[in-house]
Amino acid sequence: MPKTAKKSAASVRESASLIPRSSLQEEIATRLRNEIVEGFWDPGARLQERILCERYGVSRSPLRETFQILVKEGLLELLPGRGAVVTRPTMTDALENIEVIIALESMSIVLACERADDETLEKIAALHEKMRQCTEKNDVENYYRYNNAVHSEIVRASGNAAMVAAHANVQQHITRLQNLSGALEAITAESLAEHDGFVSALLDRNAKKAEKALRAHLGATAEKIRLRILQSE
Repeated sequence: MPKTAKKSAASVRESASLIPRSSLQEEIATRLRNEIVEGFWDPGARLQERILCERYGVSRSPLRETFQILVKEGLLELLPGRGAVVTRPTMTDALENIEVIIALESMSIVLACERADDETLEKIAALHEKMRQCTEKNDVENYYRYNNAVHSEIVRASGNAAMVAAHANVQQHITRLQNLSGALEAITAESLAEHDGFVSALLDRNAKKAEKALRAHLGATAEKIRLRILQSE
């Protein structure tokens, strides 16, 4: 029998079928996660597999895998006899999450002062300026969109992937509560001044000043959450 010729490394590469970067399950998780955070699914809503399979055009297997992911993220719970149910966020949850945010962002802004390149800092400055313009127009929706973007970009500027992932998970819970219960931070000159303080210090790469200003800002936000909790009791 003739011997089968060995395949070269080049031919193996050329004939390879590349694995997609985003799996079907990841795409389902992203879509369902966004819908829950944006308030499309009400707290306490039971997510019926048949309806979601039809909605997304998928089978039950990847959908069930998505449920497990979102349970770990605190967006869903699996209840006997009911299946997947959307969790009910509370102001107390928000207070606990903001405490985590304070720790993550305070460390991130210090690292960003040391590690971020000029282009990254310019991007943060541009987002901050867009937030300022929303303040002048009293554009609440976009104000919070740019507000959240500023904070997220500061964490990304740290260059620490673990902190970026942790921050994204916690931030989605705060964003969700804002979508369901109203803004946790009012559009005020005081709030904008607080942002001016930590953003300008970051642009100057003054880590000590930036961390102090950011902690003060987030601490003020936490206090507003505490007051809202007291008012709701």
